[in-house]
Amino acid sequence: MTGYESRLAQMLAVHCDPKDGSPFWIERTAKMGLDPRREIASIEDLPRMGTMSPSDLADRPVEDFIPRSLIEERNEMVIAQTGGTLGRGEWTAYLQHEFEAAFVTPFVAAARHVGFPEGENWLYVGPSGPHVIGQAAQHIARAMGSFPPFAVDFDSRWAKKLPPQSFAAGRYLDHVVEQAMDIVNTQDIGVLFSTPPVLNRLAREMSDDQRGRIHGVHYGGLALAAKDLERFHQELFPNAVHLSGYGNTLFGCALELDATTGRSIRYFPHGHRLLLGITRDSETSYDAIGQRGPLVFSRLDHACMLINVLERDEVTLVTPPANAPEGFTTTGAETPEPIKRSTTSGQNLIY
Repeated sequence: MTGYESRLAQMLAVHCDPKDGSPFWIERTAKMGLDPRREIASIEDLPRMGTMSPSDLADRPVEDFIPRSLIEERNEMVIAQTGGTLGRGEWTAYLQHEFEAAFVTPFVAAARHVGFPEGENWLYVGPSGPHVIGQAAQHIARAMGSFPPFAVDFDSRWAKKLPPQSFAAGRYLDHVVEQAMDIVNTQDIGVLFSTPPVLNRLAREMSDDQRGRIHGVHYGGLALAAKDLERFHQELFPNAVHLSGYGNTLFGCALELDATTGRSIRYFPHGHRLLLGITRDSETSYDAIGQRGPLVFSRLDHACMLINVLERDEVTLVTPPANAPEGFTTTGAETPEPIKRSTTSGQNLIY
């Protein structure tokens, strides 16, 4: 039995137990006439469990996805809400060690693999509040030997309501960048973590010396095109290691394992808790290497199990590089690009 199949069997046993499982999965599998504990033996069987839609999560309390056997541990959990890019936000829960495995451990492993700087002060410009990435940034910076990040709150939901190129949108970005530059001007910042548009504007405000002192840039919040990454690398922050992550509140993150210039942008999950696949012609596959299609993911955690969730991007499935660090052993996603389809879950990918 592979690591994934062993974990899948454990999670199905927990979430689908008629007495102590999670209410959502007890109800769903009963309606399907399916006992996943006996009938789902491998990753190849997961399509039998159908796909999940936004309403499956948005319309129900978070407790419905937590096994009854774990509900008394609620005070040990992390909860967070998605950004609701294409619809209402959805809440999910992580046990503390699952939160670390979903967001912190993958970053640290990938960062050390590519030589991302450690022990330097971070500036994080991004969402706080219910969004998981604000919590993750705190833990990631500490795990890299740094203070918690110097931070500026960026309300992504409000920003999305402002018409692009409008006066209001410009004023809001000015407001955010002004706060960030106050930090850059007074603190010794060596690592930046924000969205590409904010980083682009911030670079215009920074002096050559300030940009030269940036030794690490981590991208989140919006998709990053290879040509834009090249410009950030070559022109704006030439002394930095550049690393982007791909993920969301519901499943965690996958990381780049390459920081060389001119690279294709490929993201890989860590461990055995996350599966990335595609769906084509209503068929879900987690091993269609080299094929492109709408992204589908499955998350195998004790606090929340999500199976065959359709996402808002299309990707090409790829295998990890030969020199991948320990833990990065499974299918990754290359060149994510947003697509339009009515069945996507509406998450703001890239965190």
